[in-house]
Amino acid sequence: MKNSIFVLSFLIVGIFLTACENETGQGNNNSPGPIEINLSATELQMAGESQNFAANLFSVINGLKANDENIVISPLSLNMALAMVWNGANGETKQAIQQAMGMGDYPQSDVNDYFKKLREDFVKTDPTVKLAIANSIWTDQDFPVKQSFYDVNKNYYQAGVKEVDFSSPNTLSLINQWCSDNTNGLIKDMLKEIPPDVVMYLINALYFKGEWSDTYGFDTSATSEAAFTKEDGSSIQVEMMSQNNTLKYYHDGYLSATSLPFGNNAFSMVFFLPNENVTFSEMVNQLKQPGYLANCLQSGAFANVNLYVPKFKIEYELGLNDALEQLGMGIAFSGDADFSGISDVSTSISNVLQKTSVSIDEKGGEAAAVTVIEMTWTMPNSDSQEAVFRADHPFLFAIRENSTGVVLFMGKIGNPE
Repeated sequence: MKNSIFVLSFLIVGIFLTACENETGQGNNNSPGPIEINLSATELQMAGESQNFAANLFSVINGLKANDENIVISPLSLNMALAMVWNGANGETKQAIQQAMGMGDYPQSDVNDYFKKLREDFVKTDPTVKLAIANSIWTDQDFPVKQSFYDVNKNYYQAGVKEVDFSSPNTLSLINQWCSDNTNGLIKDMLKEIPPDVVMYLINALYFKGEWSDTYGFDTSATSEAAFTKEDGSSIQVEMMSQNNTLKYYHDGYLSATSLPFGNNAFSMVFFLPNENVTFSEMVNQLKQPGYLANCLQSGAFANVNLYVPKFKIEYELGLNDALEQLGMGIAFSGDADFSGISDVSTSISNVLQKTSVSIDEKGGEAAAVTVIEMTWTMPNSDSQEAVFRADHPFLFAIRENSTGVVLFMGKIGNPE
């Protein structure tokens, strides 16, 4: 069977959106049970749609990065960063970002309330787990920003605002240090440089560390060298952890899924494995079907599972522009972008970057992600038609005086060499 090391794109989804999944274990004996996060009917719909967003996003990235053996993304980190910039968008740009986020047509206040609740409640639901969510906005000191944009992101996302000199070499170090500080040192050197036309960075940092719940940890003596077959059919040796336990288990014609709880069962890691006759990409395509991922996470029954999972530590970095454009957000990257809620100066998104780091071993798992949205000033697009002029065959040229039309030189170029 052809498999990637399935450092699942849905790791963050598995960690965060299966928070209400019940396991037979009771978590760490000395810790209270998970605090239930009460979602309204609208928020429950948003949670379901955010799972669809995660599956759709990964499906697009899996297609764009078909040659990458490992892919790790954080849908939550991306969504929070997008939500901040969305608060400064208007018109078609705002609608496109909201659709790409998987937030339907919900009112702005509902969307912001939803993310505020996640940000505040996720960090409280399990005291045995280390979880941190941080947001910041970095603005060039000469770029005029509307106070209302700062205020909404301070209120709902607790975003720290930094007005700095982007031309100063020290600013790059400050931003990278913030990313490192808010990911326990896992995400360093997030930015390599600050281009001269950048006016703003919107950044989300996400950090998670938890130990497997009692009776769900792996015995180190049961870890052994084992073969792992890659997608191209070649085989490598890995450190394979193993345990036999009563776990939630789901199986259908495409995949099998099981999960391990962290701490007091507020968070868990879900593993998806394609069936023997199903490729990894076919499984991903199925997972992106509306409601399918949620059904996998909610369905299934407890079973006696012989679980084998390789230890791994993966660091991954990718640009998300192409993926977000495929999800319908292309206008936000163009000269037609409307971010008039941020500033009266025309701006657009120039880059969306994400770095992730994920590892699991016999004791538990650790994961971090930083998402950076880079914004530059831009000139609006004109209404003129797009044209292509490719002088890759013999052509004619003329040098003339424009006011009179007098041609000074004219010639044919049939061999530029």
